[in-house]
Amino acid sequence: MDETLLTILGALVALVLVFLIIRRPDLGVTFTLASLPIIDLLPEIPFFSSVVPLIGGVTLVGFLLNTKKDKIKNSPGVSLIFILGILFIAWMFFSNPEAAWSGKDRNWVFTFIQLWVLMFLSSRLLDTKEKFHTLMWVFSIVAVISAFVAIQQGYIAETDPASYGSSGYTDNANAAARYFIVAMIFLTHLRSESNKPFPRVLMLVGIIITYLGVFFTVSRTGIVLLFAAQVMIFFSQSSGKQRRNIIILGVIGLILVWLISENAFRLVGTILPAVSEGEDTMGLRYALWEAAFRMFREKPVTGVGIGVYSILVPFYSQDLPFIGGRNLWVHNTYIQILVETGFVGFILFFGMFLNTFLNFLKAKFPPNDERNKLVKVWFIIFIVMLIGGLTKSDHADKLTWAVMGFSVIFANQSRSLDLVTEKRKFTRIRSYRTLSSGRRVRIKG
Repeated sequence: MDETLLTILGALVALVLVFLIIRRPDLGVTFTLASLPIIDLLPEIPFFSSVVPLIGGVTLVGFLLNTKKDKIKNSPGVSLIFILGILFIAWMFFSNPEAAWSGKDRNWVFTFIQLWVLMFLSSRLLDTKEKFHTLMWVFSIVAVISAFVAIQQGYIAETDPASYGSSGYTDNANAAARYFIVAMIFLTHLRSESNKPFPRVLMLVGIIITYLGVFFTVSRTGIVLLFAAQVMIFFSQSSGKQRRNIIILGVIGLILVWLISENAFRLVGTILPAVSEGEDTMGLRYALWEAAFRMFREKPVTGVGIGVYSILVPFYSQDLPFIGGRNLWVHNTYIQILVETGFVGFILFFGMFLNTFLNFLKAKFPPNDERNKLVKVWFIIFIVMLIGGLTKSDHADKLTWAVMGFSVIFANQSRSLDLVTEKRKFTRIRSYRTLSSGRRVRIKG
């Protein structure tokens, strides 16, 4: 009876989501990204790893229906980033078709097509501040819940082997740390946009929970990214009061971390020795990267095949410490793309990152335009993901691909604004004529 009720309830929730997404396709992107901090809670369904691909499919249908009916504005046209994405997927398949189509744990062609579609939809659907704020709210709420669970389950001991990092409802601790940081960035922005005391207090609580959650993942890269994000948020603020608030929030967070677990600062103190001396998990990563370069030297152009590194690593690491014949990922986005898709694939993939970076730089609006703050928020998140990619394989991360899509819409909106401004200037110039006496007169009609 209980299972029947749960099935009926699940079906009703699914129908509501389908209805909402068909009416507002941007919510499909929102729900897809908001699923990341709670991915372990989502049910698995036949032929799919979770319900997320189905949400993406419904979103695409809703987008097509609304495009045909309403002609969605701010069409990006043909953007270089989409061309590079298609070329990367094509190269990944044609250079190593068996690995791309019949991978050990997934069909990589299907995976990257989904990510490309998510990038495209992200570049078309979230075109207003209200839609972005909806995404930020939904993502932050589920991330705070996941971070609260991580705080309850994680444990920071006096030694690293005795510590236990929790991922909350995310699939791994390193990913959880990144999503908690993203939620912290969202909440900081939303709090700066609100003047109401009660919502500001709630957002402050959420910021503190996500802040603490990063420490209880016991992800040292996550801690570095947390501090880096705070520094970037600090310098992105335009007023002294906002910067002071960022410092106060950081100090409150550190005090609470110390009160809850004195060993947290010992964890921070191990970061530099681990990087410089190759201790613990950093030593493992160095060994994984060395094995990757051994593979790359054998197939520098085509690579060993997408997803194949974890299968081959035992054969290339027999004399390396830490690995011991285990099947592991590279734990570096850039090296993984290089070794698995070769130099050509790396150029195409990195070209998307470079294009995203340039899109954010080109996205310039008037000082009082509300989109300026949004550009800063997403640019900070993009930088966090780029830095995080040094110690984690994020090449198939949905948030990374969505951010690339967001950069396109900001760049296009900025370009459209420039065209309107130039047209107005041209119209004003043509509205006057200079007489032989040198005096300018306005032309009527």
